[in-house]
Amino acid sequence: MLSLKQSSPRPCWLVGHRGAMGHAPENTFASFELARKMGAEFVECDVHLSKDKEVIVIHDERAERTTSGAGLIKDLRLSQIKKLDAGSWYSKKFKGEKVPALKELLTWAFKHQLGVVIEIKNKPVRYPGLEKRLSEVIERASMTSRVIAISFDHSAVKRLKSINSGIATGILYDKKMKDPVARAISMKANALFPRRNLVTRSVVEKAHMNGLAVATWTVNEPAEMKKLIACKVDGIATNYPDRLSKIL
Repeated sequence: MLSLKQSSPRPCWLVGHRGAMGHAPENTFASFELARKMGAEFVECDVHLSKDKEVIVIHDERAERTTSGAGLIKDLRLSQIKKLDAGSWYSKKFKGEKVPALKELLTWAFKHQLGVVIEIKNKPVRYPGLEKRLSEVIERASMTSRVIAISFDHSAVKRLKSINSGIATGILYDKKMKDPVARAISMKANALFPRRNLVTRSVVEKAHMNGLAVATWTVNEPAEMKKLIACKVDGIATNYPDRLSKIL
């Protein structure tokens, strides 16, 4: 199982949010590769389930915003999704970028010895069986020890853990919680993923005392990066891996 608290020469892990989406179209290989070149040790992505039960790397439940296509991902087959242009909306120079299947991203990450943070998207569209398919894809790619699966839907995290206890998991939250550590423990999670404004030194200390890692998002300003590093977070997700790399 992956541990975000594993030893690193840096103060914390550098996580490329949807790759390096400040410089390239999110959740594409152009973005992930740029994040790698900028020093990211992890890339973060979002996943949905296609009509033919393929795990697809895309942020929205619909194709419109970031591709040339239209409609819900759940209503499209992988073969249809692969025909879409996922780069031109961002810039003409990224024309022809494709929407990755998770199995492709994990194969790439394995080759480059990178970790992958996978956000399970389960709202507003529900994907029955997504956690099972996710486990299968991760296992098949031999990436169990390099992946952490996270979600705002904490029950999805718990379901995945019950399916495959070897996959590290984390709970995402963007609103103040009474006791996020207790919540994570009750969901059998391994990490907290609070929004950047919810990170405090006391939360980090309590998490660490209970064997939990803490990674935060989405941090793009150097001053805030330094503040969070001082709080002893284990990972920072950013749209600009180059900025964080200079600080680390």
